[in-house]
Amino acid sequence: MQHDDDRRLDTAVRLGIITDAQAAEIRALTPVRAAAQAPRAIGAETIGYVLGAITVLIAMGWFLADRWDWLGAGGVLAVSVLYAALFLVVGWRLRIEGSSLAANLAVLLSVAMVPIAVVSVNELMGWFAEAAGTACSLDEWKFWRCRGEEIVVEFASVLALIAVLRVTRFPLAVLPLAGLGLRFVFHAAAYGLAAPLGGVTVGWIWLICTSIVVALAYETERRQGEAADYAMWLQLVAAFSAGAASVMLINQVEWYRHLLIPSSALAFAFALRMRRFVWTLVGLAWFVSYLGWLAADVFRDTPFFPIILAALGIGVIVATVWLQRNSARLVARFGALASDGRPSFPGGVPLMLAPIIAGLLQLPAARSLDVE
Repeated sequence: MQHDDDRRLDTAVRLGIITDAQAAEIRALTPVRAAAQAPRAIGAETIGYVLGAITVLIAMGWFLADRWDWLGAGGVLAVSVLYAALFLVVGWRLRIEGSSLAANLAVLLSVAMVPIAVVSVNELMGWFAEAAGTACSLDEWKFWRCRGEEIVVEFASVLALIAVLRVTRFPLAVLPLAGLGLRFVFHAAAYGLAAPLGGVTVGWIWLICTSIVVALAYETERRQGEAADYAMWLQLVAAFSAGAASVMLINQVEWYRHLLIPSSALAFAFALRMRRFVWTLVGLAWFVSYLGWLAADVFRDTPFFPIILAALGIGVIVATVWLQRNSARLVARFGALASDGRPSFPGGVPLMLAPIIAGLLQLPAARSLDVE
């Protein structure tokens, strides 16, 4: 697919402004930019494989949940090991036949058997009490008794996913790996606070998680090649984490609402610089949430607020038209690629990790609110 810059160069050659040799030299100056702007598409084959894998997971989960007591811990362990081996064999056969995507999904399905196997082994050996963290009240809270089984299950799953990622180089494996990594952030917070986590505390921990994953996705974006897009899955996890933090905090911490507008502007800037549409959606959600809060609470009885809001909307449209008309000049001045040809964002990793400090400072006050 021809890029806009290439069309402009071809037009300049036809008009006699530059020669063919000069146009070729200009194109040679920015080969990485053209590659960075190449669209990343998900085909129908990918969607079909993913839907099939999800269907298999639901079927297995349904069977094991319905038959757990009948099979017993030993039976469940045997079934989970059998399923894992079967998926590995299927993945091996699919890879031989050239269906690498389906083969990688089959290997991931084998990893899905790891938590079931670990839970059944714990039930047989009695290493940890079978109690989820949410089942422990503040009075009976003991970290390892309440979270031990969870941590062992998640740690075993992480090891399996790392092994799969090293062998297959399958980007989708990053998605569950990042999700499990966030779970360890929550475990660390529960251990440090020596208490179960309440709603406000969880909101700030989600903010800390967002900061960590955004920084990790940014560095991955800068280091990965064109063959596999690992950063996309990290960006999705970061966007989900950002949404979870907002949902938890927007009704609990009043001043947090005023951060939505600058946060939305930052999300839009990040979406443009890094070319990740998911952050456009996050920015829109924050912007609309703030306007909804103004309309429903702050200016509910003000008759002129709809007029002001309409004027603001017109201003946004005018600003968008101006940006569109001047996009080439703005990109030339504030290009998204650094001097080394990799995508960049002002402030880099230190800016993205800065919210961790705010989140950590808010945890003691959040715990007090949760106790009340």
